[in-house]
Amino acid sequence: MNARSHKMQKALVSGMALLAAATFSANSVSAATGDWPQYGFTAKGDRDNTQETILSRKTVPHLVRKWSANIQNVLSGAVVANGIVYVCSYDGHLYARDAKTGAPVWQAATGGNIYSSPAVAEGLVYLGSGDGRVYAFDAETGAQRWSVSINGSVVTALVVADGVIYSGTNTGFALAIDAKTGIIKWSTEVRPHGMLSAPAVAHGIAYFNSFNDYNGLDALDIRTGAVLWQQPLDNLSSHLGVPAVYRDLVITRSDSFISAFDAKTGQSRWFVHTVDIMGSIAIAGGHVFAAGPVYLWSYDAATGKYQYGNYVGSDTDETPALANGVVYLGKEPSGREAATISAFDWDNGKLLWQAPTAGGVWAPPTVSNGMLYVSSGGITSGSGIEFTAYGLP
Repeated sequence: MNARSHKMQKALVSGMALLAAATFSANSVSAATGDWPQYGFTAKGDRDNTQETILSRKTVPHLVRKWSANIQNVLSGAVVANGIVYVCSYDGHLYARDAKTGAPVWQAATGGNIYSSPAVAEGLVYLGSGDGRVYAFDAETGAQRWSVSINGSVVTALVVADGVIYSGTNTGFALAIDAKTGIIKWSTEVRPHGMLSAPAVAHGIAYFNSFNDYNGLDALDIRTGAVLWQQPLDNLSSHLGVPAVYRDLVITRSDSFISAFDAKTGQSRWFVHTVDIMGSIAIAGGHVFAAGPVYLWSYDAATGKYQYGNYVGSDTDETPALANGVVYLGKEPSGREAATISAFDWDNGKLLWQAPTAGGVWAPPTVSNGMLYVSSGGITSGSGIEFTAYGLP
C-alpha cells in the first residue's frame, strides 16, 4: 500500500474523529481546573487549553512517562474532567481511568464501534456509536443515563454547548440533542449521501464540514437547524478536518487549502495553499496551526499570513493539541524515522521535547492539568494500542 492510500485508509477508519459554555457546558469547569472536556477543548473547536499552567516551554522538556494502559483499538482522543480521563475503543467500549495514576475507574459498552472522542459536561459522558445511537453515562459510575436513536451513525466527536449536544452523522444529517434528557431538538439533512464532521459552535451557529460527493462548509442555526449558508471546499479532499471559530471567522482545511470565512455570512475572507494536510487545525495566540506530511505550519488567524513551516518528521499528519505556548503533535513511523510524540514552541516551531511511542499516533493528543495523554500503536484486528500518560517527575 502506498503512503497516500495508507493516509486515506487511516482517515476512513478513524471515521473523521479528527474529526472535536455557559451554565451547562464543561467550559466553566475547564476555566477553573484545566480539564479538557471535549475534542476541541471548547465548543469553538480551537483545541487550545487556555487554563494549562503546569506544562510550559520551560517545563515540557522534563516530561516523563507516568503510566500506560494497553487498551484494544483506541482511535479516539481522550477527554479529562474532575480527575478522570475518558477514552473510547473501536470495539464499542468507553474506559474511565484515574487521570494521575491510570487506575481503572469503570468501563461501559455500546452496541457498535466507536470512532471518536467523547465529551463531558454536568456529570455525564456523551458519545456516539456505530450502532446508530448517542449515549450518556454517569461520569463517576459509568451507569447509563439515556440513549437515543438517530438517523445514521455518529463517526465524529460530539460537541456540547449550553446544554445541547451537536453532532453530524455518516448519512449527512446534523442534529441537536438535549444533553439532560436525550430528546432530539432538531435533525437536518444537510448533505444527502454525505458525511458530516464534528461541528464548531459559536455565534448561535453550528459549522460542519461535509464530504463525499461534495465537499463543503455548512452553517446551521443552532435554534432551528435551518441551513444559513454553505461554501464549497476543495473537492480533491478525501478527509475534511473539524472547523474552528476565531473571533468573527470560521476556519477550516481541506487537503490543499486552509480557508477562512465570515462566521455570519460565509463570505470568503482568506485562504492559503497547503500540502496534503489530513488532521484538523488548532488555533491559539492568533495563529492557526496545522500539520502536513513533514511540516508544522503556522499562519496568522486574522489574515492567513504565513508564519513558518518547520520540518517535524515524515508522515506527520495528525491534529495538534495546544497549551501554554506549546504545540503537541504525534507522528507515524516512516522509513528510518520512529513513531513519536513531540512538543514544539508555537512561536517558532522549535522542538522542545520528544519521546518514542509504541506505534503511530492515531488520535489527537490531550493536555490537561500537567499531563499529556497519547494513544499509539497498531490498528489491525486484535492489536492493542498503548494509551500513555506523561507528566513531570
